[in-house]
Amino acid sequence: MAYAPFTLTYPSKIRFEIGAAARLASELASFKRILLVTGSHFAESADFDTLTRSLGTFSVRHESAIHPEPPLEDVDRLIRAGREFSADCVVAVGGGSVIDAAKAAAALIPLEGRCADYFSGAKEIPGKGLFFAALPTSSGTGAEITNNAVLTDVSTRIKKSLRHPSMVADLALVDPVLTLSCPPPQTAASGLDAFVQAFESFTSPRASSVSRALSCEAIRKIRENLRNACIYPSVLDYRAEMSEGSLLSAMAFSQTGLGAIHGLAHPIGSLLHVPHGKACAILIPPVVSWNLPACREEYAVIARACGFGSTAEDFLNGTLELCRALEVPADFSGYGLNESHFDFIVKNCRSASMKQNPRPMSDDDVRDLLKKLL
Repeated sequence: MAYAPFTLTYPSKIRFEIGAAARLASELASFKRILLVTGSHFAESADFDTLTRSLGTFSVRHESAIHPEPPLEDVDRLIRAGREFSADCVVAVGGGSVIDAAKAAAALIPLEGRCADYFSGAKEIPGKGLFFAALPTSSGTGAEITNNAVLTDVSTRIKKSLRHPSMVADLALVDPVLTLSCPPPQTAASGLDAFVQAFESFTSPRASSVSRALSCEAIRKIRENLRNACIYPSVLDYRAEMSEGSLLSAMAFSQTGLGAIHGLAHPIGSLLHVPHGKACAILIPPVVSWNLPACREEYAVIARACGFGSTAEDFLNGTLELCRALEVPADFSGYGLNESHFDFIVKNCRSASMKQNPRPMSDDDVRDLLKKLL
């Protein structure tokens, strides 16, 4: 057996528990001024009222209305709020967009300049920003575990990660109760994102025995519970399994990177305004088919782990069945994809995710793949 070293980097504390959100105030006891960033939907919920009451001993400034695929301007708004308020910590309660925007703001509030300065590379993040706590309200992106924030420059339509090792959350509270209000379409999209993240992590060249164990368990939990979480959204058992599956997926891919599905989903999503999880799901058939020669054995292991069968083809077919059951489109024709978009996608898909794909893709290979999705 080949020796395979690995290094793992995670938030200082990860708590997965029904009711974990109630522990937030005690976890922040050493702070005084909280910049609280939430999604608009959560801000109108009873859970928001409960959370803010629990923070009654703190000075809190609340910001919401974070757009999907968060634009740099949303981060700048949070940065201004944090600086004006003299926040000493940032708390994000929401989906991936909310957590990513708040995560970037936490890193940049103590610094000078705008988000665009760091997104473009004109300035570099020198080190740790403000203490950052993340509480996800959906089961999918894993943003509460990662050290990057996926942002969008609206002027150029470029979607990519702002990244620094210090950007990983200091505290991740994963409370399945917070996901109960996530509507079925978003539950499906975010769950499929987590599913893809788990299997792309498993086939990554950087995968280890630890990450693969996490990936397999994540894949199994998501496969067994995603459809039921969409059909019976108020059943906490399904939500808890999905929350844990998403967490395990993030613990895997945050160490290994992803693959071509995510590499392509970012430019396609920003260009055509496709929800990220749905973009990933549409890309599964052509990318998995492309990767089959390079990782047939890995796909077979995954097929067995999630009960699809015993071969790589069983994994592909089972995944297609799952996508059909969740009403995922077969291609991007409904979003207007055409060959005039190919140059932008090819130019902007060469991310860290693309570099970890188990079978390299040339520009011509990408174009051929995109033609199948018209």
